[in-house]
Amino acid sequence: MKRAWLQRITLAALLGSAIAFLPQQLDHGARSPNLERVRDEQAQLERENAALRDDIAHLRSEIAALKHDPRELERIAREDLNLVHPAEVVFEVKPPRTQTR
Repeated sequence: MKRAWLQRITLAALLGSAIAFLPQQLDHGARSPNLERVRDEQAQLERENAALRDDIAHLRSEIAALKHDPRELERIAREDLNLVHPAEVVFEVKPPRTQTR
């Protein structure tokens, strides 16, 4: 009988200590430098993900333009690949050379 009471008192003391100690640990964990570092890293990753989503949207619009707009395809052929139509004549204009002494 005494042993049962001793177990109950011990259990109550342990439970009381846990209840008193746990909020302090939770509060300390909320201000932990590691937690702040992880939150900062998460915010940085979310910003990078948003930028990548914008890049993906831009690239998808370029792909759609290349598939469906012949003018866009011609613009790229002319500007990036220096291509011309067979009937066109190309004049290359060079700036005058200055003589250095």
